[in-house]
Amino acid sequence: MLWLLMPVMLFAQPENKDVTIVASGSGGTLEDAKQAALRSATEQAFGAFISSKTEMFNDVVVADQMASVSSGNIKSFDVLNQDQLPDGRWGVTLKAIVSVDKLTSFVQAKGISIEIKGGMFALNIKQQALNETGELSAMSEMVGLLHEAMQTSFDYQINSSQPRSKDSGNNNWEITLAVTATCNKNMDFCANYFIKTLTALSLTAAEVETYKSLNKQVFPVNVSYAGNTMAFYLRKQTSISAINSLVSNWGFYTRLFAVQSGMDETTGNGEGRLHEFGNRGISFLSAGQSAGTFTWNDQRTLSQIEQMTGYSVRPLGVKSQFKHGGYVVQESNGHGFVAAVCDIGKMNWEAAKTACEELVMNGYSDWVLPDKDQLGLIYKALYQRGIGGFAGRWNWSSSEYDASSAWDFYFEDGKAYYYSKYRTIQVRAVRAF
Repeated sequence: MLWLLMPVMLFAQPENKDVTIVASGSGGTLEDAKQAALRSATEQAFGAFISSKTEMFNDVVVADQMASVSSGNIKSFDVLNQDQLPDGRWGVTLKAIVSVDKLTSFVQAKGISIEIKGGMFALNIKQQALNETGELSAMSEMVGLLHEAMQTSFDYQINSSQPRSKDSGNNNWEITLAVTATCNKNMDFCANYFIKTLTALSLTAAEVETYKSLNKQVFPVNVSYAGNTMAFYLRKQTSISAINSLVSNWGFYTRLFAVQSGMDETTGNGEGRLHEFGNRGISFLSAGQSAGTFTWNDQRTLSQIEQMTGYSVRPLGVKSQFKHGGYVVQESNGHGFVAAVCDIGKMNWEAAKTACEELVMNGYSDWVLPDKDQLGLIYKALYQRGIGGFAGRWNWSSSEYDASSAWDFYFEDGKAYYYSKYRTIQVRAVRAF
């Protein structure tokens, strides 16, 4: 009878449902950054396999318990990359093995009714989907961490010519100025962190072949640094969009200087000749290398020249923040809103609203489509300053005009227009904090 019962017992025994997730996190300490990454891994597994309200992740205590190795939800993890940023924060990328069975039991023990999403027999497919979701989350986290570090990655020098007369009366003069941006050691940190993160996320050669055999696209990225060129293969077009967001900020990063004359101070000067940071791949510089030169003619009167003590240049430091999951657009008394790190695609108005509401990025799931007033603020705070890598000139707003039309925003002239909701244009999500 024991032999007869054994097959039944083996069949009834549930298989362990484990998934492997690469996740990133940041924090004031190394331990905080690890915990944030583990929380991200747990939330991704939760979202992939369990249908339930996600408000429990807004409870930091419960979220930390779910992401604890001691709870059994996280069976093990390996740190792939950990570094302390120039501002003292820590960034971590790790590979975690999450037990879906334990996670299900944990949630049920909290008294939450759940429904398992789909059959567990599709575990391999869900694992691929998790890898794709985790990749975008980690890429967005990386861009956010590097955004402020890149703003402090340059030292500046200024050279000036002798004044040249502009008229026969000797009242108007011009002085040619040239400011050179030279990379400092923070640029080396950014390059190494970028490469380590992509190394942790990249598909292996075998995985590339598997993706191709499944008729799924892969997205190559070439990175050059310190005389070496490396090829990485990513899973999602939106991951490339996140990288392009960082690349598109290059002009903003290099121009963060102020010129002082002894009587006044000016910023944003000159026409720039810049290193091609994102041409046919990503080309990082090393400390001591020139990132760009800005030249212009400073127009002065004789009385102004008499007051001047000479030109000097200083770095402006961090002028754009990335926190609460995105680029800060507006903040007052600790509250405001941020824009997501990149566009999430081109779609019609109804699809745009749904895509934003379903978006999970940088650990937040409360993204929405911006209204037209918020897009106006994004235009001034980000687009006009060359921040954010906006892919399209037109962006949907959540503001309706009538039953069949909604307002969109044209970044070329900074104005809102209304069009049919069936029109397909770019979408950028926002969230309040």
